[in-house]
Amino acid sequence: MHGPKEENMVNRTSAALVAALVALAGSTAGVMAQDASTQPPAQPTAEAPAAEAPAAEAPATEPPAAEAPAAEAQTADAPAAETAGNGEPQVGQPYARSTHGDWTLRCMKTEDGKDPCELYQLLRDDKDSPVAEASVIPMTGNVQAVITFIAPLETDLQAGVGLQVDAGKESRYPFLLCAQVGCVSRVGLAEADLAPLKRGKAASLSLLPFGAPEDQMVKLPLSLTGFTAGMNALTEASKGLAAAPAPAPAEAPKQQ
Repeated sequence: MHGPKEENMVNRTSAALVAALVALAGSTAGVMAQDASTQPPAQPTAEAPAAEAPAAEAPATEPPAAEAPAAEAQTADAPAAETAGNGEPQVGQPYARSTHGDWTLRCMKTEDGKDPCELYQLLRDDKDSPVAEASVIPMTGNVQAVITFIAPLETDLQAGVGLQVDAGKESRYPFLLCAQVGCVSRVGLAEADLAPLKRGKAASLSLLPFGAPEDQMVKLPLSLTGFTAGMNALTEASKGLAAAPAPAPAEAPKQQ
């Protein structure tokens, strides 16, 4: 089972917004490059008739030398531009705020500074290839959090996704939809559902490749190292933000 490329998965947060920004920047750069390449050189055309007076035109060859400092100034400004690009994230860009064990607190930069965050982990197979991902966002009310799993497009949708904590029973959840980033499953977690994840030592996510028999279910390790600390950081980072609406209660998961 092959998952999406790692760089696409790592930048999944608000992927549509980020893609739109990149597309806008790319199209703007293309227009600027086209304008620069099609702009006719003004000086040679304007001075062409003046070729009859070589003595008078001799000093005109000096301006290129005078323009050299401008090029040097651009070169000197380059490090400053790189510093700005590598500094604080721009509005609409995701960034890693903190790391807690194998979980990362990722946020989206906003204009008002009230950055929404999620707790994120990239899941890898036994060959260390990125296959799936898990992200948690906080909620209010009976549903304390929602965990979202994204699996490869080649996943058997009817089999759903399985979640097992330590030696407990595996619960299976349905997929909601498939998009370019993969197939998505969202699970509402009450406090009773979060407790095993917080006190557990290890968990696993099971997926069935499309067309494969059930005995070829793929199990991916889901680390719980740092999950409790990450949830605490997520709760703290989400204070003062408008609570996301809780999803409708899902059907009882199948137990295996």
